[in-house]
Amino acid sequence: MDDRGELLKRARSGDGDAFMELCGPFVDMIYRHCLQLMKQPSDAQDAAQETLLRAFRAMPRFIGQSGIATWLYRIAHNTCLDMLRKPRRKSEAVSMEQLREGGFEPQAPGDTPETLYEKNAEAQRLWAAIARLPRDQQVLLSLRYGENYSYEQLAKALGLREGTVKSKLSRAKDRLQELMKG
Repeated sequence: MDDRGELLKRARSGDGDAFMELCGPFVDMIYRHCLQLMKQPSDAQDAAQETLLRAFRAMPRFIGQSGIATWLYRIAHNTCLDMLRKPRRKSEAVSMEQLREGGFEPQAPGDTPETLYEKNAEAQRLWAAIARLPRDQQVLLSLRYGENYSYEQLAKALGLREGTVKSKLSRAKDRLQELMKG
């Protein structure tokens, strides 16, 4: 059995260190996805922690048909949906400040203040347009372009056919273009 297989075996038997060694590299991805859905950094952090707790509890049932990242993404997605269903939840727009805190908006070295201003203004327009999309389209765009998921990974993570993912993504991009023009 290879090192990864041994690690998985230990994690399934309840070894917390092995679990974190397997899942730790995906914590940022989980948080970013939770932030996309929850809108508030504190809520996203709560959801990410709950995701890891649920994943740890479910680890003995993980059979490895999908990758760890896909499995964790699905748990994070369901955790956020569960939290959003609670009646006390109010949905709020994500500010550019919160997106920056979440690791978005990389800057190229040597940018001048003018180009940074232009990029920031364009990014604000883009994020405002994305916020006006339906949640399922926001998630698709985030995973495809923010997390670089392939069509196959998207299909597995969302429980859809690959062709359906492509058409939904195409509609999301078309709608985003309309919003950016208007």
